[in-house]
Amino acid sequence: MLGVLLTLAGTAPAGHAQAPSDSTYTVRSGDTLYSIAQQAGVSVAALQRWNDLEGTALQIGQTLRLRPPRPEDRTEASVDTTEARPDSTAADSPLPDTAVSDTAVSDTVVSDTTVSDTVAVGTSDPDSPAVDSVTAPPVYGRHVAADGDSFVTLALRLGTTADTLSALNDRTAAPLAAGETLRLPKRFAPPAHVVASGETLYSIAGEYGVSARALRTANGLDTTALEPGRRLRLPGREAPEVPPPGDWAAPDSTGAVAVYPDAFAGRLTASGTPYDPDALVVSHPSLPYNSVVLLSRPDVGRHTFARVLDRGPIEAGTLLDVSAAVADRLGLDADATPTVELRTVWIGDQK
Repeated sequence: MLGVLLTLAGTAPAGHAQAPSDSTYTVRSGDTLYSIAQQAGVSVAALQRWNDLEGTALQIGQTLRLRPPRPEDRTEASVDTTEARPDSTAADSPLPDTAVSDTAVSDTVVSDTTVSDTVAVGTSDPDSPAVDSVTAPPVYGRHVAADGDSFVTLALRLGTTADTLSALNDRTAAPLAAGETLRLPKRFAPPAHVVASGETLYSIAGEYGVSARALRTANGLDTTALEPGRRLRLPGREAPEVPPPGDWAAPDSTGAVAVYPDAFAGRLTASGTPYDPDALVVSHPSLPYNSVVLLSRPDVGRHTFARVLDRGPIEAGTLLDVSAAVADRLGLDADATPTVELRTVWIGDQK
């Protein structure tokens, strides 16, 4: 049994940036969300919540809020903190030869048989702003976990990544119990309308073909007066359905792959890690190092997880380079180049 230890909680280069001391921070080259959170003394999840981030990708020059927004700065509703937090267990439609589970540890292990999709993303933030009792409906989607759900298997069904789900739920990837309610990305939230200046309850009701009374009831309003920026739930409009277990979202990309030449064994990759033919590793042109991908050949029922540790591919016209171990797991023949599907499971913090 061959395993690869995936260290997903990356760090920024030592001494790169001074510790932020203000309420905002401007992203510089080499920064990661994890390194900025460490310097600011807050969690990654808190930074994502305060800055409305669904993932960990950052842009150079981007300004990040390092402290909770003041009440007057909040134009959208806070999330209902009375909602149950997910603390639960998992495995969706099991992958052939691969069991997927969540455990409360800070590293992720990929082996011939097991993947534990956990990482130290940050704890719930005690400085989170209080929830106003009259705020509008949350802007997140919702999903009640069922037996067999995990952050990894849900991510595959939703077309997102496990680290995004972990951050949205303010916690590391621990087992998910049936009946627990999870936050999902905004695109899975029910359709809503953000009130613009000059709009009234009646004009909005007319725009969507609903009664003003139904609009008031759906949003618990005791008045017809509306403040600009308020988010209104639209009665009769349902959130997009979460795909059923075993029904994965479309792959991020597809294409032929190339196997690293045997002569590359022991050579340093672009990440500085020596190439090991027996490790489940791949190259990728842009995903951060230590990202985890799922490679599939659905035509023959072959799947494997792998870690990104190199830039590539070497050969033009191929999707990426894969180790000998990955090729073996996918049943790749050296004389053939079958199409392989790639799905991003976890986005690493190391660029």
